[in-house]
Amino acid sequence: MMDNRDLSAAEAEAATGAFLHWHGIATFLRCPYRPDMSETDIGLIGFPYSGGNFVERMQYLGPRAVRNRSAAYRRRLRGVDVDPFAVCRISDLGDVPVADALTPDLAVQAQQAFYERVDAAGIIPVTVGGDHSVTTPILRAIAGPRSRRGQPIGMIHFDAHSDTYPAAQGTRHHAGAAFRIGVEEGLIDPARTVQIGFRGPIGHPNQDAWSQDHFTIIPYDDIVAKGADWAASEIRGVIGDGPTYLSFDVDVLDPAYAPAVADPEVEGLTSREFFTILKGIRGVDLVGADVVCFCPPLDNPAQTTALLISQFLLVACSLIAERRASHDRGDADRKLVLERSTSAAAVG
Repeated sequence: MMDNRDLSAAEAEAATGAFLHWHGIATFLRCPYRPDMSETDIGLIGFPYSGGNFVERMQYLGPRAVRNRSAAYRRRLRGVDVDPFAVCRISDLGDVPVADALTPDLAVQAQQAFYERVDAAGIIPVTVGGDHSVTTPILRAIAGPRSRRGQPIGMIHFDAHSDTYPAAQGTRHHAGAAFRIGVEEGLIDPARTVQIGFRGPIGHPNQDAWSQDHFTIIPYDDIVAKGADWAASEIRGVIGDGPTYLSFDVDVLDPAYAPAVADPEVEGLTSREFFTILKGIRGVDLVGADVVCFCPPLDNPAQTTALLISQFLLVACSLIAERRASHDRGDADRKLVLERSTSAAAVG
């Protein structure tokens, strides 16, 4: 016997269509392609660049591979009340310019200019890289004293490595420098920065010293010992309620869950632990996010890494949309209270 919660034929057809990743022109999460940045609240952006990593150079292929697979993820998350595609206008803004790609210290200029246009349009950027040097031009455009926010922002950084190293291999803007540059230029607030998932053998005893001196660190071993819910609580305690950026290097995960990464380390987070932590930070004020270091030629036939990144994009958009919906409801409630009190005063 059917009840009013059963899907109609049209609803069932639409729901089934959300899984057809092989049909149509590929865009991130099957969103409309709007390179003019019009009618957009959340901008999904490809950053096909690997000029900052001298170890592995296939990350520039990441955005196209994720576009192909993420088309099946234009859905909504179980357990989250909002449909991000109904609450926010989510668009694929295309790819970041790759001018001067062979010279990282020059390439960063056009990259930053692109994100300045995104920010000027009031769009929250969610980026698929690319190596981890891509985070620097994004932060310069949306944070710091010269940005419209006028101050540094918080940072949630998932990574097996600290990426707080000085200039190396003849360049400052390499894949292991973004978070050091972020502090030196006043883009991220050290007191509101937390790095999650450090593990693996090290090349020097002081390899993580700069991060340890400036940030809150949640090593992989602590998550194993205390759990993902504990890690989420620690992150929330560091970040608070201010504007925050989320940067996800896929190598924070065990290669069993994400084999196609630039600098893999064995014995890492499971996908369950990672997404449990993300669900545990619901409500954080995310003003941007990125996922980096995906090397599609290293993925397996099931495209496991591309699938995981597709899910991350959906989660990131859902977190942003859920907070926006919550604040919109709060604004509406405050407006209603004000109208009622004004009306009562007039009657009195």
